[in-house]
Amino acid sequence: MRITNSSMIRNHMYDTQQNLQRMDNMNKQLDTGKVINRISDDPHKAIKIMNLNNEIKYTEKYNYNIDETVGWMNNTDSSLEEVGRALSDIKESILKVGNGTYSENEMKAINAEMNEKIKELGEILNASHGGRYMFGGDSVDEPPVKIIENADGTVKLELNANANSKDLKADISDGISIDYNVSAKEIFEHDGKDYISEINNLSKLMNNIANGTDVENSKKELLGSVKEDMDGLFNHSVETRTTLGVRVSTAEKLKELNDENILNMKGVLSLDQDVDHVNKFIELKSAEMVYQASIQVGTKLIQPTILDYLR
Repeated sequence: MRITNSSMIRNHMYDTQQNLQRMDNMNKQLDTGKVINRISDDPHKAIKIMNLNNEIKYTEKYNYNIDETVGWMNNTDSSLEEVGRALSDIKESILKVGNGTYSENEMKAINAEMNEKIKELGEILNASHGGRYMFGGDSVDEPPVKIIENADGTVKLELNANANSKDLKADISDGISIDYNVSAKEIFEHDGKDYISEINNLSKLMNNIANGTDVENSKKELLGSVKEDMDGLFNHSVETRTTLGVRVSTAEKLKELNDENILNMKGVLSLDQDVDHVNKFIELKSAEMVYQASIQVGTKLIQPTILDYLR
């Protein structure tokens, strides 16, 4: 094979360019801290890195959902605790009625206190989280409970027509979702009981007793079936809190698992993507030496001709 001077120079220029490109790639890797900066650097590894980044992004989104839902459920639990406290006060007031030593004015004071507790119950169930009503089912834009103060001194609670018992769901892991809300409808309508009607009846009976109307029959009903229903509503609110607590615990455990998965995936990602700065710097210095050597070879290979001296 005949080797001409021009072919030697061409090959030398190509090799020198390759050396320069290798140095440029190493500089870029050191600057970015990443081994793969373009898909063409290593298509197989680049696809693996993109898949890992997507998995990390989705898992972090699941954790965001968990934080949001746990915050909602914790606020719901606090509200249910207030519901239980209000119902305990209502039951205490009912028991006071059974004590016949109260004067007429004292009984009216107990009635006023009872009405305030009923209104407080409605206000608690109109609690919101992030501008959304928590107890309205999937109707989160308007309060689920209407509080009506009648002219005769009684207080009435009504469920908003749009309030329902539909679940609000959130994805908290791959293929796993959680129902994170409790509705006022679920609280007031349980096991065939319409507790909201009993609360309204309670206000009516207390008003009768305070105003001396049908006192004996009102007391009998108040201390009998109404008290029993208030006990049932209280127990139901406690059971609901327990169920909610289980959901919170499940979500928090899943978040711990998600955090562990994110940590593992970031470890794998680091192995595939991150630059070993010490070794890469040594490689760069070696490449610089090769490049400098190729330039020196070029000065000997490409000899000046008479054309270089012509002006």
